[in-house]
Amino acid sequence: NMTAVEAIFAAKRALRRELKQKLKSLSSETKALETRTIAQKVITHPKYEAAENLSVYVSMNEEVGTDTIIRDALTKGKNLYVPYFNKDEMVMVRVANEADYEGLPFDTYGVRQPTDYLTRQNAISSTGLDLILCPGLGFSQQGHRIGRGKGYYDNYLTRYESVWGQTPYTIALAFRTQILEQIPCTESDRTLDLVITSS
Repeated sequence: NMTAVEAIFAAKRALRRELKQKLKSLSSETKALETRTIAQKVITHPKYEAAENLSVYVSMNEEVGTDTIIRDALTKGKNLYVPYFNKDEMVMVRVANEADYEGLPFDTYGVRQPTDYLTRQNAISSTGLDLILCPGLGFSQQGHRIGRGKGYYDNYLTRYESVWGQTPYTIALAFRTQILEQIPCTESDRTLDLVITSS
């Protein structure tokens, strides 16, 4: 007999498989179009405009693209941090400018990664963050998120809060196909402040 928590974990696993399939079948045209609209919405959003220190994920092929947003933030002189995934934990480290960003080596997924993360400025121990733009597999309009199951963002927010006493404003970027009526969640799942889609 499954406990309630086990049932939620099982539901999440099934949902992840389903969402991965949906994302695989998205055409590159759809992704490019939606990405362009979302990028415009982000860079004109008051929370983004006001953010001095922000973290932006570097997008994989099946995520809303962030290249335009990253370049915009750097051009505007914002303090930009990007994630580095170090086995079990994610750190957010500073990228100085566009040349620095373009010089980041690609990982096996074709995603730029600051492999020299130890020598880079770390968001938690320096400026803190006003805003985090985060990816995921699926989202509800209420701000629930289902990620890839590693807990990177939930754990990061918990660590951040233990140092800064609060969490940054968090915005998820989502293709329309990633928006769901509801998402199975447990107490430890954090809710996002906002989900931005192309519609």
